[in-house]
Amino acid sequence: MRVIVGIPSYNNADTIGYVVRQAAEGLKKYFGGGLIINSDGGSKDGTREVVMKTPVPEGVEVRSLVYKWPIPGKGSAMKEVLEIAREEGADAVVFVDSDLRSITPEWIYKFAKPIEEGYHFVAPLYLRHKYDGTITNNIAYPMTASLYGYNVRQPIGGDFGISAELIDTYLGDEEIWKSDVARFGVDIFLTTTAIAEGFKVIQTALGVKIHDPKDPAASLGPMFNQVVGTLFMLMQKYEDKWKNVRDIKPVPVFGEMEVREPEPVKVSLDLLKERARNLFEENKEILEKALSKETFEEVKEALRTFDFDDVLWSHVLFDGAVAYKNGILKNAEPLVPLYFAKTADFVEKTKDMTTEEAEKLVLKRAETFLKEKDYLLERW
Repeated sequence: MRVIVGIPSYNNADTIGYVVRQAAEGLKKYFGGGLIINSDGGSKDGTREVVMKTPVPEGVEVRSLVYKWPIPGKGSAMKEVLEIAREEGADAVVFVDSDLRSITPEWIYKFAKPIEEGYHFVAPLYLRHKYDGTITNNIAYPMTASLYGYNVRQPIGGDFGISAELIDTYLGDEEIWKSDVARFGVDIFLTTTAIAEGFKVIQTALGVKIHDPKDPAASLGPMFNQVVGTLFMLMQKYEDKWKNVRDIKPVPVFGEMEVREPEPVKVSLDLLKERARNLFEENKEILEKALSKETFEEVKEALRTFDFDDVLWSHVLFDGAVAYKNGILKNAEPLVPLYFAKTADFVEKTKDMTTEEAEKLVLKRAETFLKEKDYLLERW
């Protein structure tokens, strides 16, 4: 089986050497060798030099390139890898993030082996701290599960296994790569497309994820816009696939999950609240048009108390999707303050919980979104 590992990067000199070494060992140990492609966005910190200097076992080839797509971003980097994989006749592509500190050689096996067994798309399943992955927990997971009916817990996890057949589907639509899919929208695009196009999907158990997490209040605004904008765009493309979905199916898991408490992630609760209120004032006018009257009034109250329940939150996202479809929202940015408010609510409610306890609330959120789907359908 010919396996290619793709590592998109941008200024990751501190962490990428370790990722390359683990990936190379995994390729050698489990597949007799293979190719690692580092697709870089023009790093200024010597990332590519680190990649090329990293010692790898015999039978493993390493390439580092600066991708040549007009839109800089993670998606463009991954597209470059997919195109090379197609040219090289790869059976599987494994993508891993360049800031991973918890990757082991086994990760390569865990992403590629299910493809050898007939699956097309392998999503990561890791234990993440309750405050790591707030866009996943608040938006990408409950929206994907309730819309498409597949319980993929990490739809924007960043690390994936992809079959040769699926590569052709991803590369089939040149236009889509000119959107936010070229940036951080790529992960939700990969997952949604695999599910909606009827490919065989599995999750792979990876244990704890340790990487460079981001404080949601400080740095996740642009990522939010790109992920949510792409999610809304795909809702239009695949509306015939999600409209009649009425239950959430379990998705099989490859391997066993070891349970332990992940490293803590810092969240600035006061900053989240402050930014939620300030940005809401800035976006008030457009939000009043985008949200239903009732939702808008409830949101104003939620910003006063930071008690932001899942029913209201589902209505915010469903209204947002409809407003995006109708051209009222040109992008998802006006929803950022409400995401900050929802995240603050989650931090407040879970501050005394373990990650495992907080996880139960996230799983319940997807069920709530499913129950509220009629609200979306009426407005769609």
